[in-house]
Amino acid sequence: MKKESTNQNFDPGKIVFEWEALDYHPHKRGWLWITIFCLIFFGSAIWALFYGDWVMALTLFIAVAVYFYIHRNGDEEHQITVFEKGIFIDRRFFPKEAFSGFWFVYDESVAVVNLQLSNTKNDKKITLQMGKNDPEFFRNNFSKVGLLELEDKKEGLVDLWMRALKL
Repeated sequence: MKKESTNQNFDPGKIVFEWEALDYHPHKRGWLWITIFCLIFFGSAIWALFYGDWVMALTLFIAVAVYFYIHRNGDEEHQITVFEKGIFIDRRFFPKEAFSGFWFVYDESVAVVNLQLSNTKNDKKITLQMGKNDPEFFRNNFSKVGLLELEDKKEGLVDLWMRALKL
């Protein structure tokens, strides 16, 4: 029996634009942030153990371990390349049809472009750092591939608190 090739001629089209971006905004955390974080974490864990709630203390330790594991390499740069038929984020391809549009969170402390995924039940998005580019750069270039700006979208409350607390 002849095995058929699953690697057909994949053509994402011509490159429209590209940029490099970090995983997330590299927050500068000083000694005050670290001290407050440790006081809250260890204070909560000791309080939980004092009242006999070892499950809560274990949950706190696991949550902090997961947080630091996820954020261990936040300074990695990713290559984002927008083609006529889709977007490559590093080596992962997303077809253009996977997105319903884009929107920004942009001010003096944050510069991200959010790619809103279509056909999702819980309003999922891909958040990418804008690098050295401004919103006009993305508006002009995304319009070339037919992605619309979703001006009614706003930053979520959880995202706002995470940014405010430098998490």
